[in-house]
This record gives sequence, C-alpha cells and structure tokens, in this order.
Amino acid sequence: MSSSDIVHFPHIFESLLRERNITEDDLSDFLNPDFDKLHDPALLPDIDKARDRILSAIKAGEHITIFADYDADGIPGAVVFSDFFRRIGYKNVSFYIPHRHDEGFGMNKGAVEEILGRGAGLLVTVDCGISDVDEIALAQEKGLDVIITDHHEPKEILPKAFAIVDPKVKGSKYPFRHLCGAAVAFKLIQHIYDKKSFGVKKGMEKWSLDMVGIATLSDMVPLYGENRVLSKFGLDVLRKSPRRGLRALCKSLRMDQRNLTEDDVTFMITPRINAASRMGTPEDAFELLRAETSLEAEKYVKRLEDVNKERKGVVASIVKDAKKHLIKREKVNNVIVIGNPEWRPSLLGLVANSLVEEYSRPVFVWGRDGDGALKGSCRSYNGYALHKLMEKVQDSFLQFGGHAGAGGFTIDLESLTTLEDKLSQAVLSLSCDEDKGVNEALPISVTDVGEKLWQTIEPFAPFGMGNPKPVFQISTNVKSIKRFGKEKNHLEVTLAKSERDEVKA
Repeated sequence: MSSSDIVHFPHIFESLLRERNITEDDLSDFLNPDFDKLHDPALLPDIDKARDRILSAIKAGEHITIFADYDADGIPGAVVFSDFFRRIGYKNVSFYIPHRHDEGFGMNKGAVEEILGRGAGLLVTVDCGISDVDEIALAQEKGLDVIITDHHEPKEILPKAFAIVDPKVKGSKYPFRHLCGAAVAFKLIQHIYDKKSFGVKKGMEKWSLDMVGIATLSDMVPLYGENRVLSKFGLDVLRKSPRRGLRALCKSLRMDQRNLTEDDVTFMITPRINAASRMGTPEDAFELLRAETSLEAEKYVKRLEDVNKERKGVVASIVKDAKKHLIKREKVNNVIVIGNPEWRPSLLGLVANSLVEEYSRPVFVWGRDGDGALKGSCRSYNGYALHKLMEKVQDSFLQFGGHAGAGGFTIDLESLTTLEDKLSQAVLSLSCDEDKGVNEALPISVTDVGEKLWQTIEPFAPFGMGNPKPVFQISTNVKSIKRFGKEKNHLEVTLAKSERDEVKA
C-alpha cells in the first residue's frame, strides 16, 4: 500500500506517516508486517546454550520448572511454554507463579527451595530473573541449573545462571531490544523447534502468538519494529484461537472474538489477567489461558470476574486517599512519591497510572507487603526512562527494576523520607524521549467521521505505546452533553454539522 492507494483523506495519511517518521523505504514494512522478516532467534545471547540444555533435560526425563512473572506478560509467556510441552508430549514439567503480595517480583529463596523439593534439575524463568543474583546463585549452588529468559534492563552484575537470554544484556547482537518477556520465550521455543521438531508440524508454534500478542500489547513495550509484527499477528491468532479459556472470557465479556482489537486486549483481557495476581490468585489466570475443557474455562472466568470487581473497588479507594493527601501538599514536585503502609503493593501500579494521568509527571507509590517490606510501583510520564531515573538515585533503593515506562522497587523507611526530593532533582538531568508531534491534533469536520476515515487510519493499527492513536480536532458547536450508563461514566455528545443538522458522538 502507498499513499496513492488511499482514495480518502490522503493529507491525513501523509501526516500520520510524517509523525511516525516513516519514510518511503519503511512504508511497505510498516503497512504490511511480515512474520518471515522477524529476526533470527539465534542472534539472542546464550540461546544455543539454553536450547541445548532444555533438549538434554527432555532427553534425560529431568523435571523442568517454569518460573514466570505474575503479570500479563509473564503468565502468557508461561502458557507459551505450556503449549510447547503439551505439543511434544513432555509431562515432567511444573509451573511456579509467585504470589505478588507475599513474594514480590522475581525469584526468591523460598521459591528456590520449593522448586528443589519438586525434584527439578532445570529452572527456566519467564519475564524475570535478570536482577536475581543471590537467588540464582543459591539455585546453581544446589545443583539446579537456571536459564533466564527476560527482557528487563540488566544491572552491572549479572546472575551466574547457566544461560541468560535477554536482548538487552551487554554484547547482545540481537537487532531489536524492545521485545516483551513472552516474545523472548517464544523465540526460544522457535529455536528449539529449529533443531528438533519432535514430530510437531512446522509452524504449529504460531498458534502461541495469541499469548505473545496479549503480552506485547499489555507490557508497555513500543509497537514498532518486531513488536508491530508480533502484535499484528498476535491479534490475528487471537481472533481465530481455539483456546477454551479465551472463548469463555470473550463470551462473558460479550466480545466478538472474530473482531478483537488492541483495545479489547488492553482494556478487557489484560486487567483480568492482572487482577488475578493483584488479588492473590495468579494461577487462576494461567489455568484459564490453558484450560482444556469448557467447564474448566468457565470456572476460571467466574473467578477472574469476581476478583476484578473486588480489585476495582480497592484501587478506587486508594486513588481517592492518595489524591486527598496530595491536595494538602503546598507544592507537587517534579516526581511524586506517595504511599501508605496499609496499601497493598500489588495494586499500586494501577494507582500510579491514575496519578500520572491526573498530575502529568512520573509517580512512585509504595505500600507494605506480607513480609513487612516497603515495596512499590512506578510509572513514567512524557517519555522519561524510569530505569535510568532510578539508577541515578540507586543508593536509595534496596532493590529496583523494570524498563522505561514502568518499574518496581523496594526501599527502607529512612531512604523513603528523601526519595521524592532526590528523584525530582535527578529527573531534571534526564532527556525526555517523547515522540514530538505524534499527538498533534489533525483538523477534520464532523461529516468526515465515518467508514472512509477509518479506512484511512486502519492500516496504522494496532495502536499503542510508540504508535499512539491519531488525535483529531473538530471545530463545531456542541448541541448537548448527556451522561449515561449504570455508573454515569459514559458520555453522549451531540454536535452540529450545519445550522440545521445534528450528529451524535
């Protein structure tokens, strides 16, 4: 497709290309994502070692444990591994998803002991592990080989794991740094199949792209380069996916699976996956996504709906409390730090999102976990790289991790008293990576809104971080505004398109 192919609104099409810095050379790849143009998994660091160790474990009948993060990246990534083991008929495998509130992010020594107790000889992480130096040292010392698959920024000291598959480690030759955790797991599975098919029909692993698509759209990674391909094909597979759990979830949410969009994923599916871990039952989301019977799927859908409703109420209460305290402050710093020992850390990423939207600056929110540690979540604003920001004041944290847009941290009470001032000073020395002009409003008339306009902008989908939805400016008279819905949180606006006519939006 080229601009000359667009019959309707060519000026809008050209503006969207300019805003995204898409040149004539890039145009075909952007508009027509090609799965066959994904980078070779062999370019990922340590991937040969990881592949061969998994193959040797399968050959020897070793017990393999997959340790996955508890969010909407790690859980779908664990399902990618579950799909692989089911397809090849390997059953000596177990899964471990940590309790968000009691165990926190990443590996912990208690989990290592439990996995050793299962008789595991190989542990594979998904979407975590790159920062867990002590825990992985313990595992290796006790004879448990660890393969890390992760996408988070590494620290100076890397864990002494058997293999580390992360496109961001120093010396990595992988051309694209921004894969999500589930995508890294998928790449490893591809690499295994490239060496040994186990009698599985070539290309069958592509049915796991629905999980990679959910993870890519959920995890605040930029939707360009390989992520554009993975999200596009992930949505294609989602629309056709035979998974009982996805079908049951779509039915419960009254969504047409055949026409799922990125918004359906990020606003409907993702919150329910995350709600499971935020409210203490991450296994429910995992079991839903790999359910084998309709009865099992319906059971887990019901559980997720219940915990999601509970989660909404608790988060709303915390946000209200946080705003009440912020209003009382004499000034709001360049970075907000706020918390309460009564707040559950597992919910604070959502609270941070809400405060970023309200106050337009990076936000760090803390609470106290089940072990009494002060832990929190942070979210960025305007393109500031959170990981770089935390590195500038790293002495303030006991632990921290994440990527540009989101992260987590552990801190002691003494450091907490000065954290906001230090972060507010440090952020001044950071450059803003905001894509200038991407959100520039494009002027249109009321009568332009319709199918023809959608046909012009649809080739730019899926939209998300790094490829935001177009913003349009309509200059017209507002005839009426009306709230509707059970909670009055929907808005009907009637606009004038001429002196005599009206149109509802």
